[in-house]
Amino acid sequence: MTKNILLVDDNQLVLYGLAKALECSFTVQTASSAQIAFKKLSFCPYDLCILDINLPDINGLELMKMIKDFCPNTKIIMMTASNLESPEISANITTAIDSGICHFIAKPFNLCEVNEIVEQVLDGTDTFHTGFRFTGKDFVRRSRKSSRKPFAQSIFFQMSVIEDGSSVRRSMAAEAVDISETGVGFLTQYPIKKSQVIGFDETLDNKTGVVAWSKMVDEKNCRVGVRFG
Repeated sequence: MTKNILLVDDNQLVLYGLAKALECSFTVQTASSAQIAFKKLSFCPYDLCILDINLPDINGLELMKMIKDFCPNTKIIMMTASNLESPEISANITTAIDSGICHFIAKPFNLCEVNEIVEQVLDGTDTFHTGFRFTGKDFVRRSRKSSRKPFAQSIFFQMSVIEDGSSVRRSMAAEAVDISETGVGFLTQYPIKKSQVIGFDETLDNKTGVVAWSKMVDEKNCRVGVRFG
């Protein structure tokens, strides 16, 4: 069943960009104020709400509390363009964490990365200790089980595919994006599915892994996250 997401922000460009990035995989609705958002929450159960801290009518933290009371099963991701170093925003972040939000996104953000976060939050494959994460251009990522670092390199992986009714082992090319002790992210032109088992070449010490998530980022490229076995 397709997951329902509500995006709440008074910036129409942010709403448009996020909606376009997510609507290929999810049912997405938008709201430009807390009042509009709460009306929509009254008529439709949402699996996830992504909301900005600074809304035109009430503070996003107040809306978060209302959502927690009215829709306790709705997961929440918050975002802001404000300076995190300011005492007010720092206090808001602490309140949001204590209230159980899943992630905190900084503007400007990478739409592909946000898409990955949303998928992980909704399908339960979040691999963070607390379930909480900062992301965005100006933030240090926190709470990973193992740190991820850039890894821009061509790699090859092997997996079984069905051809003419038979299982055949094929080797395919990919471009690695990042890596940690527990997994690797890469781009490939082959559409890989979640839970598939794949093996890597000597570039990754001939490791084997399971596809934790995959997403077509454009018409040709599939972004894949693999957890080493």
